[in-house]
Amino acid sequence: MIGKSGEEVKIGGDLVTAVGGALRQLGEDVLRIDEHVKSIVTSAREQSVGLSEINTSISRMDQVTQKNAAVVEEANAASHRLAIDAENLTQLVKQFKIGEGMTARQTQREATPASHSRPSPARSLIGKVAGAFNGGSAATAIASPAGNNWEEF
Repeated sequence: MIGKSGEEVKIGGDLVTAVGGALRQLGEDVLRIDEHVKSIVTSAREQSVGLSEINTSISRMDQVTQKNAAVVEEANAASHRLAIDAENLTQLVKQFKIGEGMTARQTQREATPASHSRPSPARSLIGKVAGAFNGGSAATAIASPAGNNWEEF
């Protein structure tokens, strides 16, 4: 019996070693699973924040779209009112008699001396001030741009 007991002890020792290896492997697997779960939780939180930001952006775009629709509606109404006003004005102007058989639309005016462009007094003054500070070098460039036309204001 003693021989059999030694063999059983050896088998028992081998089994304990195998169980220890299996437990060690099981512990490593549990740690890997734990890391995966942590990664999933972190990703879920990031996705939640991202979805919240997307939801906020969509809400803002919806508000802007609604405001734009209201502006377009107001513009259409204003355009319609303007067309009616233009038609009414046309009818009123047609009532005026200018001369023999001429209506207000057919007359042309000739240019008067007052309607021709003149040099800008403001531009001239800027040129004088610039000349005082720069020794006159920039004064002529500022005071006399192409055409001396101050009506661009």
